[in-house]
Amino acid sequence: MHASRSTEWLLTGSRLVPLSRWLAYTALLLVVPGLLGWILGVHWLVHPLSTFAPARVGGVALIPAAAGAMLALLAGRRKIARVLAVLCVVLSVITIALVMRGVPTPLDGLVLQRQPDGVDVAVGSIPISIGILFLLYAAGMLLLTGARPGEQAALLAGALASSQVALAGVLFLAQLAGLLIDTGLEPLAGSLHGLLAALALGVALLERLPQRESGGHAPPRWLPALVGVSSALVVLVLWQVLVAREQAQVRDRSAITAQAVDRGLQRQYRSIERTLASAAAYLGELRTVDDAMWHAGLRRMVEGTEGLRHILWVDSAGTVLRSTSADTLPSRVLDAVRTHVRSQQLRGETPVRRYSTTLSPGPWPLALWVPVPSAFRGTTAVVGLLDDVALVRPFVNEVARDVWVRVRAADTTLFEVGRTATAGPRFTAPLQIGARALAIDIVEPVDAPHSPLPEVVLALGLTVSMLLTTTLWLHRRIWLQRFEESQRFRTVFDTAFQVQLLLDANGMVLEANRAAGELAAMPPAQLAGVPFWHAPWWDGDADTAERVQERFGRACGGEIQRFEVELTAGRERAVTMDFSLKPLNDSNTGAHRVIAEGRDLTIRKRAEESLREISALTTMGRLAARVAHEINNPLAGIQNAFLLLRGSIPETHPHYRFVGAIEREIARIAAVTRQLYETYRPDQSTATQSSVILAVSDAVSFLEQVNRGRPVHIKMDVSQAPSLVPVPDALLRQTLYNLVQNAVEVSPAHGTVTVCAVQEGESCVLRVADEGPGVPPAIRDRIFDPFFSTKDRTVKTAGMGIGLALVRQSVLAVGGTIAVHDRAGGGTEFEVRLPMTPLDTGALR
Repeated sequence: MHASRSTEWLLTGSRLVPLSRWLAYTALLLVVPGLLGWILGVHWLVHPLSTFAPARVGGVALIPAAAGAMLALLAGRRKIARVLAVLCVVLSVITIALVMRGVPTPLDGLVLQRQPDGVDVAVGSIPISIGILFLLYAAGMLLLTGARPGEQAALLAGALASSQVALAGVLFLAQLAGLLIDTGLEPLAGSLHGLLAALALGVALLERLPQRESGGHAPPRWLPALVGVSSALVVLVLWQVLVAREQAQVRDRSAITAQAVDRGLQRQYRSIERTLASAAAYLGELRTVDDAMWHAGLRRMVEGTEGLRHILWVDSAGTVLRSTSADTLPSRVLDAVRTHVRSQQLRGETPVRRYSTTLSPGPWPLALWVPVPSAFRGTTAVVGLLDDVALVRPFVNEVARDVWVRVRAADTTLFEVGRTATAGPRFTAPLQIGARALAIDIVEPVDAPHSPLPEVVLALGLTVSMLLTTTLWLHRRIWLQRFEESQRFRTVFDTAFQVQLLLDANGMVLEANRAAGELAAMPPAQLAGVPFWHAPWWDGDADTAERVQERFGRACGGEIQRFEVELTAGRERAVTMDFSLKPLNDSNTGAHRVIAEGRDLTIRKRAEESLREISALTTMGRLAARVAHEINNPLAGIQNAFLLLRGSIPETHPHYRFVGAIEREIARIAAVTRQLYETYRPDQSTATQSSVILAVSDAVSFLEQVNRGRPVHIKMDVSQAPSLVPVPDALLRQTLYNLVQNAVEVSPAHGTVTVCAVQEGESCVLRVADEGPGVPPAIRDRIFDPFFSTKDRTVKTAGMGIGLALVRQSVLAVGGTIAVHDRAGGGTEFEVRLPMTPLDTGALR
């Protein structure tokens, strides 16, 4: 049953439907800029911000399928929404698979082929983050478009949508701030259009989740998941930013190291150039060559210059004129020198500048050429053969104390220096020695000292994220528990029969229950903010308000106040209320709340009054019955004696006319005493259930005999009467006797008295109707007063005027009512309503 209600809520929607629909439309519109950019070749539409990935044509299929599923769900077309959600799942999985293989989607490849030459568009596959986001969204939609989406499905859908919103939001903000550049999370960078569309659809999906506690202010069930995922993603981004900063610092240190090596190397290289230039200047001035000087002076130059291995003097034919160690030079080196001389055509002209070349193969791959303009020898050159390893190693050794350094030529490693490193960030920089191109690799070992800040931020951040999620979850649980408790309190508070009010320290009404609203004749919510002493039931009585305010002041002082007041404003009958003011004390601040309770004592007061009247009338009745009993015996003697005397008095006696009068008065006195005795004879029965049919039949039969001298017909109808009523039998009989007897006495000759008993709802209704003159309105309110009677005192059945008074008090005592109505055709009808359920007096049985 609950699941069907959830589905109906989901499909019919709520006040959030327009926002969800606009979010879906917004997602569809975000497809347009990227699509136009691809078709028209407008790069800034495809890639509006450099920190975001460019838009892909493959997203054209993902976003419309996802937005269409949401619009179909809002329109109540659940099957269409489910089909589109399945399509979105398939497309997302295909997209993720293509991204992992580094292959563009077919749509991207097709558009790339149709681009005109010169159009600058980014090439690549859809970002993997877009595929993940829409896969989360589609999975949540499938859960909500099921046949019966229950609580578990809604909870899981909320977790998926929360993860989607968190991932899209964090990626959007991180890329907007450029935090993903050069970090390990850079592959997750998404396009601006895709992230905004995923964010809009995720929010729309969250808004479509059924909120069972929407009547209150409980945090949504998906909020802990949203906060947890968001905070965890923020921590991961900050961690990667700090790691990237550490790596940047390592690169900076490695760059400084490489620059130091390069500066030292260039200085040494220039020193070699100066050495060879000095030798060339010296040779250019000679007319003859002194072998001793060559071998002694130039050899010392070679030995004193780091990295310089040999010095050659060659002519334009490539012939080595002199060498510091000609006998030790490999033939392949000499052949390389000759080949270079021939290629430079030194015969024709003298070189005008110094330059370097590479000699390959050979142990010394670098040669530095310095021209020697000599009139004695013609076009010649001094060639210095350099050892690149020997040239670089001293400078590398100086910096390779805490790092690992490798010098290589292309893919060939020349040498490695420093601590062995198998991992860690590697920095590579070029080293240029003349025409010789080298590269230097610098790696800091994993165990090298580094800042622990990234690891600390990651650990603390994830811990805080877990604590925050747990705190929100616990807060939601606590709120729901309090909400349930408050609902139970509110139910008890509102269903109480007595008036209950919660007042603040200033006497303002904070809460009012249903009974208070009924007493004030207004909705309970309208009583909030009204001072207790200005409540509507006081009817603006200044004196009463002042006394109530004074009692409230005492209650704030810690005293329990109780007072009784009669309310008459705007009521047909006065209501007696018993109010109590109970302070709620605080150990520090004193009373800060006051509970006002009001109990309606009207029924109890009336019952007590009725009981008092019944008691008084019963006492009088018993006294009257006793008097009747005491009178009856001597009266019988008087009557018998009179009968004897009557026969001895002749009709011719002058006072014979008094015989008849005396006889009639004795009969009237006998009738009165008999009526008193029969009416107030004590009833010994203790039964609380009475037979209506039997009581009516007996009363009619008895009164027909009593009034056999009257030409009045008594008609009885008990065809719809209940079998039993929960009232004493004596009370029922006494009520029927008095009402029927009164009806007979006021009925005209040949009139009809109707006695009817029926069950109407929860009441037994007794109706006694006559065809008499009726009850004048002027005395209608007095006919139930004790000792009030409208009967002619000359009637032998005339009583003392307490019959109707006893009937009313007896009926009220058992929770019934009695009313008098005028009949349409003339006469009076007495209607007595007796409850079919016993009157609850509050006493335990």
